[in-house]
Parts: sequence; C-alpha cells; structure tokens
Amino acid sequence: MIRARDSIVSLAGVLGGQLVFFLCVALIGREGGPDVLGKFNTSVAVGMFAGTLLALRFELACVDDDPVRAFGSYLHVLALGFSMFVVLEVMTVLCGYATYLSLGIFALGYFIQQASNFYLNSLRRYGLISLYRIAVNLAFLLLLLAHFQLGFLNDTSPFTIYTAINLVAAIATAAMIAAQGNRQSRSFAFSPLFFVTNRRFAKFILPSTLCGSVLTYSLTIVFPLWFGATNAGYFAAAYRFGFFPVSLIGQSLGGVFRRDSLSAATHRDATASLKSVYVTYARALAALSLIYVAGSLLLFPFFVDILFGRQWSITATFFRCLVPLFALQILYIPLSQIFLVLKVQRTDFLFQLLTAVVLLVALATAKTAALSAQQSVLTFALAGSGVMLIGIALTVRAVRNQSPAISRTGQPDLSQT
Repeated sequence: MIRARDSIVSLAGVLGGQLVFFLCVALIGREGGPDVLGKFNTSVAVGMFAGTLLALRFELACVDDDPVRAFGSYLHVLALGFSMFVVLEVMTVLCGYATYLSLGIFALGYFIQQASNFYLNSLRRYGLISLYRIAVNLAFLLLLLAHFQLGFLNDTSPFTIYTAINLVAAIATAAMIAAQGNRQSRSFAFSPLFFVTNRRFAKFILPSTLCGSVLTYSLTIVFPLWFGATNAGYFAAAYRFGFFPVSLIGQSLGGVFRRDSLSAATHRDATASLKSVYVTYARALAALSLIYVAGSLLLFPFFVDILFGRQWSITATFFRCLVPLFALQILYIPLSQIFLVLKVQRTDFLFQLLTAVVLLVALATAKTAALSAQQSVLTFALAGSGVMLIGIALTVRAVRNQSPAISRTGQPDLSQT
C-alpha cells in the first residue's frame, strides 16, 4: 500500500528544488545584501499567501482517484482562480496600489502551480512534479547569476524575475495538462454544480487556511514593518534555511501520505489499514525530526558563514529560536493530511482557529512589550510549538476514532459535508 518509490521520487524533487532555491537565496543575500533579501522574502510570502487563497481552496478537489473527475475539477478551479485574479488586479488598480500588481501575478502563477501539482498527484506523476520544481528554481538561479554578475535586467528586482519564471512555467504546465486531459475527457462541460458539490473546501478548509496562514506568513510579513528591511533579511535567511527540511518533508511525504491514506480509507479493512499507514509515517517523521534538531543546531552556523559570511552571524540566533517550532512542524504538517482524508474539516478548522488566536496574541504581546527582534521570534516560536503539540494529538485522535467518509470507489460521501 505504501509505495517507497513514490516517496523517494517526490522527496528527491522537493530536495533538488529547495537546494537550488537555497543557492538563489544565498546569492541574493550575498550580492544584494540583507535589505534586498528581506524585500524578496516578504514579497514571496505575500504572493504565496494570496495564491493559496485565490481559488478558495477548491483546487483540493483535484486530488481524486478518478482521472476524468480530477481533470474536470482542474479545469473548474483554473477558471475560478483566473476570475479571482482579474478581480484582485482590478481592485488593486482602483485602490491606487498599481505598484503591487506583480504580487497578484506571482499569486496567479503560484496558484496554477499548486492546482497542477494536485492534479498530477492524483495521477501519481511525482516525477513530473519534481522536474517542475527543479527546473523553475534552476532557471531562477541562472537568471540571478546573469543579473548580478553580468548586469542582465539590471533595473529588475529578483522578485520580478522570479514572478516571470513562475508564471511562464505554470502556464506551460497547465497547457500540457489541458492537452493531455482533453484526449481522456472530451465530454467536459463547465457546471456550477461542481462548486456546490465541493463546497466543503470553501466552507471548512478556506477558513482553516486563513487561520493557518498566521503561522506560515504573519511573522515574515510584519518583520520588516517592525524591525526594518535589514533585520528582515537576517530573519529571512534563518527562516528560509531553517524551514527547508519542514518544506521538504511536508511537500514530498505529505502528498504521498495523503494519497496512501486515501487508498487505505477505501480498503476492505479500512480501520486497520489506515492506522498502519499513520503509524508508519508517524514513526518515520519522528525520527526525521530528531535528526533535524541535532544536525541543524550543529551545522547551521557553519552554513551561514560559508554562504553569507560572518557578518550574518545574527541569523544563527534567529534560527535557534525557531528550532522547536520547525521540529514539531516536521511531524504535524504531513500528519495533518489525515483531516482531509477523513473529512473532519471541523476539527481542522477549530485547531487552525486556536493556532491563529494564540499566535496573534503572541505577536500582540511582543509588540506591546516592545520586545527585541530575537525576543519576538522566540515568543512566536514557543507559542507555535505549543499549538503544534495539540495538533499532533488531534491527528492521533482522528485516526483512533476514524470513520472514513469515503466509499469503496473513492467517491466522497456528500452526506458528511
């Protein structure tokens, strides 16, 4: 049931893509300085946040055992996402913020990429997903080298270059999927019923995503506002490099865990199969988390010296504050896919709401008490670690009390939504 090859291919893709992106971040920091890196990191965070919400989370419907149904979902969410993008850009201009149009363009490219990955995940095309991740970041690295060393696109910011690459690659991938999918499903017809049938994603997962975004994006967005672009650059280096294993494991093993759990939930002995899959992944993730803590605390300062230089030593201080949070996220993020598999979106939403409240209180406390940059990061990380422990406990309870709302054919039981 658990396919080791899928996990290895997916892991290799995320690893390769993230390693290349690390080189991009290091190049921006070394050549452009902490100010440029801080602005780049904040823009990427805002763009990813907008892209995640662009289609109201209906893109999750693209994960389906039936390829024809998955392709129909893919076309529906692309139509919705592009419509939302147009509305977002028009509102940006009307409100007098035309200089921020590039954020919306990045959001569109990021959204198309995520929807495409969900669809390809349904087809178990992990190799293609991995190739995309590596190719996009490799192209970015090459253009950055030309930008900094040869003066190519001299008046263009790294974020603008990254936006253009992502959009072109995303559109090319969508065109390829559309061409292949049309040969399999010639009877596609747009229907508003799709959004009614899959309303649980907007009803439960969208609010959960909004709340969960407080953990993912809030500190990155407020940091330059509170402590300036230079400190934001140091923090960006610590967060990007420290979060690498979390992103690596979450994107690779998380997707495969969701797919294997979905298969287990439709098995003849669903209860035993699902518990077996969960325990296997939980043990592996716990081991990876412990290795991460030991290895990163030992090696991170050396990587900073090599990639950025000794003047970036404050980055290691930020990183040590974040280690407990990152270690627990390695466990929670992949295991939280069980909420989607078992369709217990209410539990997921309540947990994300708790997370948002706790972290917003932590940020408000840091601001009110006028804490330093390091103290603010530590306060946020400790608060996040506490809620991650609660989240892990909730995934265990969900599996123990599981009652898969999925039929033997993989069709969702709409009476549960």
